Amino acid sequence: MTLWRWASLAGIAFLAIALSFGKIPGIDACHVAAEPILAFEFVRTPADVMPLFPAACRDTLVAAQRSGLWLDILGFVPVYSALLILTLLALGGENRGERRLVRAGLPLTVIAALADQWENAHLLRILGALPGSQATIDALIPAVRIKFFLLAVAELLIGALHLFRPGWRKLTGAAITLGAVISLAGLFGPRTWLTLGGTIAFVALIAANVVLAIRRPRASV
Repeated sequence: MTLWRWASLAGIAFLAIALSFGKIPGIDACHVAAEPILAFEFVRTPADVMPLFPAACRDTLVAAQRSGLWLDILGFVPVYSALLILTLLALGGENRGERRLVRAGLPLTVIAALADQWENAHLLRILGALPGSQATIDALIPAVRIKFFLLAVAELLIGALHLFRPGWRKLTGAAITLGAVISLAGLFGPRTWLTLGGTIAFVALIAANVVLAIRRPRASV
């Protein structure tokens, strides 16, 4: 099976898991935030935690966030890592001269995934003893930002590799790059830009993988 086909399968799994986060029972209980999972990731103090878990639906929200974290740990992090790595390898197989970008993107993806798992472990610690300690949150803060930053950079590299290709590939590269830039802006502006940018980048990336799996199955394992 070609790398593009493996990347397409990873993309389908990515979409399935990404959509399932919003369907976790109770995740939107009490409507504490527009994006409760993202809001929890970006807490800075124990005082930021408690408004996300009001007494009226605390048990429901804790259970929902815990389910989301285990879905991330066991499913989403491995799948998005595989998706980005397979996509980078497939793109590198098209042109050996561009493999320097692949070599840069692979470790960035791995470090982002490790930061994500570090983040998940500390979020679980907070859930286990609300509102958590400042020390736990201090360990969480850099991991969240490293994860989003490195994922956006990996997306930029994938966008650049598509931009080197002719025709519709340039449009794909532009869309992925745009999404990555919006995600980076979300680290300094509205947090919802992280979700918006990631959605644009990954949808464009996955759509390209599917088309290339059907039309140009060249790079193989």
